[in-house]
Amino acid sequence: MTHVNSQSFFLVRAPTSVAISRRRLRELISTWHVRQDDDSDMAMTTVVSELVTNAVSHGVGDMLKVVVRADVRQGRLTIEVHDDSPALPRRRTPCPDAESGRGMVLVEHLAVAYGAENTARGKRVSAELALPPRRTTGRHSLDPLRSAASGIARRLPAFAWLRRRRGGFGIATGMRARITPSDGTCHSGAAPIATDFHH
Repeated sequence: MTHVNSQSFFLVRAPTSVAISRRRLRELISTWHVRQDDDSDMAMTTVVSELVTNAVSHGVGDMLKVVVRADVRQGRLTIEVHDDSPALPRRRTPCPDAESGRGMVLVEHLAVAYGAENTARGKRVSAELALPPRRTTGRHSLDPLRSAASGIARRLPAFAWLRRRRGGFGIATGMRARITPSDGTCHSGAAPIATDFHH
């Protein structure tokens, strides 16, 4: 995975493009192997939805351009939406009973930075979001443990249960150990079990 990835795509300026923008964004993030959690996924899909909705409702032209840039080292995801209207969005305070008008306020709340500027063809509205912290442990941290288990299995027949199974290695421990997929933290309990370390 490179530290910085950037790609753009075009959408028809129509309400149906809002859902398409969310799907395309998720596809890019997945292709780039950018780590996400529930909060960051909610934030990025909400922001791209609101930016595209605003461009569909108040922009001009037949097409919209969406630019997505992920900087893993800096922990930032930038989303830009371009349309052909030079009119910049204005922040409004919606009435309590209003059914619309809260989109850009929501974007400002979710984004680390937010802005709009004129371009040669119209305007660009962008939002910068924080990515989840990178993991400090992962699959590679388990490689020495796998190697040690394999070596024991080869040398001591009594420990044949340590041999590689389809799902990974079973490691007998005196305490209950569970590796969580989110942060690699080991949790302890009372019962002795065999723990699987999967690929």
